[in-house]
Amino acid sequence: MRRFPFYTSISAALLLAACATAPEAADTGPPPETVIAQALADSNPYDAEAMLSELLARNSLTAEQRVQALYHRGSLRRQAADNRLGAIEDFEALLKIAPDHALAANARTELDYVRTDVEQIKVSMNRFLTLAQWFDGTWTLGGHEEAVARYRSSGLPPTPEQVETLVAAGYICEAGESDVRLHEFGEDRDDLTGLEWCADLTR
Repeated sequence: MRRFPFYTSISAALLLAACATAPEAADTGPPPETVIAQALADSNPYDAEAMLSELLARNSLTAEQRVQALYHRGSLRRQAADNRLGAIEDFEALLKIAPDHALAANARTELDYVRTDVEQIKVSMNRFLTLAQWFDGTWTLGGHEEAVARYRSSGLPPTPEQVETLVAAGYICEAGESDVRLHEFGEDRDDLTGLEWCADLTR
C-alpha cells in the first residue's frame, strides 16, 4: 500500500483548518452611525434612502445598528421617499429583530399609519384613473420603476410636481443636447425645457 509522507497529511490538515476558520471579508465604508447621521441630514430623501439601503446591505451590522437603520429608512419611506410598502417591510423587520427595543413603540405606531395609507391608496386606484393619477398611486406605494416605465412608454409628459419628484429621484436628467425632448405628445412647458429621461436610471 502506498503511504503519503507524514508532512503532507499535516499540511493538508492545516489548510483545511485555515479554510474553516477564515474570517469573512469585512464590510467597508463609514461607520454605521455616521451613515445614519448623514442620511438624516440629507435634504434629498431619495439619496438618504439609498444611503440607508446600502448600509443595510452590510453583513457586519450589529442588531442595534440594523434596528436604527431600519427605523430611519422606514420613516423615510413612509413619508418623503414615497415607498409605503417598503416602509411596512422595514417596520415589520425591525419588530421581528427587536420587539422590545426603545424604538419598537414608534415603529408600531408608524406601521399602523402606513398600513392605513396603503389601504386607502389601493382603494383609490380601483377606479378609472388618468396616467398622472395612476403614477401617483403606484409611485407612493413604492413601484417607482413600474411608474417611470409607463410614463416613458406613453410619450406623455409628467405633471410639474411629478417632474420635480423624478428629478430628485434621479429618473429625469438635464439633456446634453438642446433639441432633446422629454416627451412626444402634449404641450411644451417651460419646466420641461432641457430635460430628458436619464439613460442610466439611478434607482
